[in-house]
Amino acid sequence: MAFAETGRAESGRRDPGGDLVPGQARLTTGTDVLSQAAADHLVTLMAQAAQAPAAMVHLLDGEQFRLVGAHGLPRLRVGGPSPSLPSMLGALVVAQESPVVISDIAADARLSGKTVTGTGAYLGYPIRDVDGAVTGVCAVLDPQPRPWQPQQVTAVEHGAQACTAFVVVQRSASRADEAQRRLAALLDSSQDGVAACDAAGRLVFSNKANQELNGELPHGVDLREWIQQQLALTPAGTLPAAVSPLVRALAGEHLHDTEITVERPQQRPSMLLADAQPITDADGESLGAVVTLQDVTQRHTAAVLKDCELTIRRLLAGSDTSPADELLLEVITTIGQMLGWAATEFWAIDEVGNVLQRHLRWTDERNLLPPGMPDRLDHGQGMPGRAWQTSEVVWATDLHTDPDACTQTPHWGLLRSAVAVPVPIGSVTRGVLACYSAYTEHPDDVRTAVMTGIAAHIGQFLERRRGWDLTTELGHSRDEYIALVGHEIRTPLTSILSYTALMIDDPDLPAGDRVEMLQVMQRNTGRLQIIVDKLLDIAGLQSGHVTVDSRRMDLSAVLQAAADTVRTCFPDKDVTLDIDVPGEAILWGDPRRLAQVIDELLANAFHWADDASHITATVAPDGPTILLTVSNTGQVIPAAERERLFQRFFRTQGALTNAVPGTGLGLSLARTIIEQHGGTITAATDDDPPGTTITARLPTSRPAPTPTAAAHGAARHR
Repeated sequence: MAFAETGRAESGRRDPGGDLVPGQARLTTGTDVLSQAAADHLVTLMAQAAQAPAAMVHLLDGEQFRLVGAHGLPRLRVGGPSPSLPSMLGALVVAQESPVVISDIAADARLSGKTVTGTGAYLGYPIRDVDGAVTGVCAVLDPQPRPWQPQQVTAVEHGAQACTAFVVVQRSASRADEAQRRLAALLDSSQDGVAACDAAGRLVFSNKANQELNGELPHGVDLREWIQQQLALTPAGTLPAAVSPLVRALAGEHLHDTEITVERPQQRPSMLLADAQPITDADGESLGAVVTLQDVTQRHTAAVLKDCELTIRRLLAGSDTSPADELLLEVITTIGQMLGWAATEFWAIDEVGNVLQRHLRWTDERNLLPPGMPDRLDHGQGMPGRAWQTSEVVWATDLHTDPDACTQTPHWGLLRSAVAVPVPIGSVTRGVLACYSAYTEHPDDVRTAVMTGIAAHIGQFLERRRGWDLTTELGHSRDEYIALVGHEIRTPLTSILSYTALMIDDPDLPAGDRVEMLQVMQRNTGRLQIIVDKLLDIAGLQSGHVTVDSRRMDLSAVLQAAADTVRTCFPDKDVTLDIDVPGEAILWGDPRRLAQVIDELLANAFHWADDASHITATVAPDGPTILLTVSNTGQVIPAAERERLFQRFFRTQGALTNAVPGTGLGLSLARTIIEQHGGTITAATDDDPPGTTITARLPTSRPAPTPTAAAHGAARHR
C-alpha cells in the first residue's frame, strides 16, 4: 500500500461538512514532548498489541501534524510532515475529538468527497493535554480492509493514554519553563540588578542590569570560595558588587539598603544600594540566596551637589568682614573636596591687560595638575577663556582631545575631564570657576545647573564685597577728611590768620619779623595749595571733568626724568636710587599725569627708606601690560593698613606716630591716575629685608574713549 504526500495536513475541530471551525483554539506542541526512542518503542508495542502492520503517533505543531513515532512505515520521514492519508484520518480524529474506527477506508462515508489515494483499515485515538484539549493522534493502519477487535481497540486506547501522560508531564514542564522565561524577561527589563545563587553557592541567575553593574559573574563555582580567592589577589573594592551580599545572605543575613561603592577605571565611583536575603523552603532548608542592586549614583550625586551649594551659600553669607581671597580659597576648596574634583581654580579677569589671570588654586593630595600650565589666558583661550568668551558653561569630556583644552596645555597627564563655569557680576562675566577631574566626566543638566548656581553665589559675593569696600572706603574717607580739616587745613590756616592779625595790629613790626611771618604764611599757603590741588585733581579725574591726554609715550624716559628730579629733593637722605628700565617702554598714556604718579611713588619711598639703603625703580614689559615698580627697605606696613594705603586721606599709624609730613592724598592721587589709564596699583611688603613694593600695571594698547571723555572733547570743540 502506498501513501501519497499531497500537502500540509489541517488540524482542529471540523464541522459536519469537514471544514475547520473558525475560532477553535489549537494547542501547539513541539516535537520534544515525546522523545524519539520512547515514541518508537510505544508505537511498536501498540502495533503488536493491535496486530497491525503499521502504527504511528502524530502531534499537532501549529497548522501541521508532526510524525514523532512510527512502526512499519519505512517510506515516511519521522519528524517531517505526514503524508496525506494518515494526516487526513488524524484530522478526523481531532475534529471529532473522539476515536475513529474505520474497517474499510474506501467505503467509509465520513471520507466521501475526499481525495483518498489508498485503501485499508484505520484505528485512531486522540491524545490529550492536561486541560483535555486534543494535541495529537495515536493510530494503527492495515493495508487491507479488516474489522478491529475490541482488544485491538483497547490496545490503541492504552497507547493514546500513555502518550497523554507524556504530554501532561511535558506540558507542565513547558509551563514551568515558560513561567521561568517570563520571569527572566521581566527581571531583564528591570533597571535594578538581580542575581541569585543556589544552596551550594553557585550562580543560577543574573539579569542584564546586574551584568552591566558587575560584569560577568563566575559560574559553576562556589561564590564563598571564589571570593576568598579573589580577596587574596585584589582589593575588596574591585570585586563584583553582587557577590559579597549574596554570600552574606547565603549565610543567613538579611541586608536592606546596604551602601556599596563600585570603583571602575577612569570612572567616578558608583553608589549602589543592596538588598539581599536567603531563600528557604517550607521547612526552612536553604535553597540559595538572592540580591537586588539599585544604582543610586545620580540620586547620591544630586544630594551632594545640593549640600555643596548650601555650604557655599553659608560660607559667603554675612562674610563682609573676612578677607575676600581667604573666603574664595575656602569656597574652591569646598567645591573640590565635596564634589570630588582633583583640582579647582578661580580665574579673575584682568581688565588692565584684558586677559584671564589665575587668582586662586586648590588641588587634592595627588596634585595631578601638570606643571607649566599658564597663569594667564587670552580671551577664548583654553577652557576658562572659552567660558569667558561665551558666558556659558564649557565641558571637556576628554582633555587630551578637546580643542579648547589643548590650547591651554597639550599635556594633561592623569587628568581626564574638566568644566569651566563663568562667574557673573550683574550681567557681565568677571571670572571663571574651573574644575578638573581624574575621571571621565559626562555633562548632565543637574551638575551644570548646580555649578552655575555656585558660580552665581560667588559673583553675588564679589559684587557685594565691592559695594562693601566702596562703602567702607567712603566711611574712612569721611573720617580722614574730618581729621584732615581738623589738622592739615586748620593748622596752616590758624598760622596764617594769626600772623595776618599781628601784622595788621602792629604796623610798626620790624622788617625782619615781618619777613619771617610772611615766609611762614607763604609756606602754609603753599601747603594748603597742595592739598586743594590734589583734592581737585582726584575729584576731577574720578568725575570725568578732568581727563588724561593719552598719547604714544615712553615710560622709561618718564621714569628717568623723575628720578633725576627726586634726587635733588632729598639731598640729605643717605639713600641710593637704582633705576632699571628697558631701552623703551612704549604705551598710550598722559606723560604729565604718569610723571605725577612716579613722583608720588619715589617721594613716598624716600620718606620711608632706611638710611644707607637702596630704592629700586623698574619698568618691565609683562605681556599686554607694562609693570612699574618702586621698592624700598624700611618699616613694614601692617596688612590691615596696606589694604587702605590708596584710600583718600589715609595715613599709616607709623606716619602719625613719627610725625612724617603728608596729607594722605599722594597715593590716592596715584591710584586715580593709574585707574584712569585702565591700570591697577597694589602694595606688597617683604620681611627679609623688611620693606615695601608698590606695583602699577598699565595696558600698552590705546584706550577706547569713554563716553565722559568723548562728551568733554565735543564740548571743547563747540
